[in-house]
Amino acid sequence: MKDNIENLIGVLIGALGILAIMSIFEDDNSKIVSRKGKKILSDQDQMRDINQKILDSDTENQYNEVFI
Repeated sequence: MKDNIENLIGVLIGALGILAIMSIFEDDNSKIVSRKGKKILSDQDQMRDINQKILDSDTENQYNEVFI
């Protein structure tokens, strides 16, 4: 009986560990911005062009990818 309880606790701890690891990687939206990316983000004209490409791609591109 004691071995069954220990095994059950071990399985539960393992499942919780797996769920914790999955949650770390699931919704990670942090991005590293390069020098070129910082330059683009600070340029209003380029950002307007990118925004327009994003708006245009919403209707044209089923995968919602925008190439700059």
